[in-house]
Amino acid sequence: MEVRGVAKEVHLVAKSMEEVTPGLAKVLAKHSANLHLQLHVERLCEDGLVVFGGGGSGVLADTIIYCTTRAGPLFEHVFPPSLAPSLSFVGIPIKVFAPRFFEAQAKWGAQVLSGRRTLPPEQEMMRSVEEYYRAREIAGVPKKYTHDVCLSETMPTYMDDFGSKYCDFPRVERWHHELVVSLFANMNNNLETFREDYQDTDSICKGVEEWHLSAQQPQAAPAAKKMSLGLS
Repeated sequence: MEVRGVAKEVHLVAKSMEEVTPGLAKVLAKHSANLHLQLHVERLCEDGLVVFGGGGSGVLADTIIYCTTRAGPLFEHVFPPSLAPSLSFVGIPIKVFAPRFFEAQAKWGAQVLSGRRTLPPEQEMMRSVEEYYRAREIAGVPKKYTHDVCLSETMPTYMDDFGSKYCDFPRVERWHHELVVSLFANMNNNLETFREDYQDTDSICKGVEEWHLSAQQPQAAPAAKKMSLGLS
């Protein structure tokens, strides 16, 4: 959506119109001047012409961004078994606490590279990836959601288990979970504003208040020390 602000035209491509959420429909209607939704790409031509399905219309594209939504195979969505630990990926999972969860991934990768932690053998990592794929397939989860590791009912346990298992990362307070689940629930209906629109439960209000207080404490300490020395 951000590209729309600097591009003459942006053409989003979907496999079917059934994939259009209410939130996306609102954005398309609001920015119809240069934001368009097309059916699947039928073919790419050497002169830069992109021909869409469902009618054969096309545009001359300057840039094409492939949004495959997945990369793999990756052990825990970080390490490709055959290239680990020399190659790792940070920031691939979606619907997680970013950047907090990505910090945990980076910390794990750094510890592996430094020798503080070791990875399982390649065959064991590959077997884990295959079991994950198989479980998702049995559950009926489309491949495009391969890295959607934190569905609302599993998000707290997955993120906390990852942190404690791989890098001794602190657990996330419960109010954080409630806040993000509320945001995700609003995302389908309000794609542009869901980050600012959430349910203010008592625990979220209390958590935000305590967070603000804790953020102010490190700044207050030097000021207090300065005054005690008579330097103000």
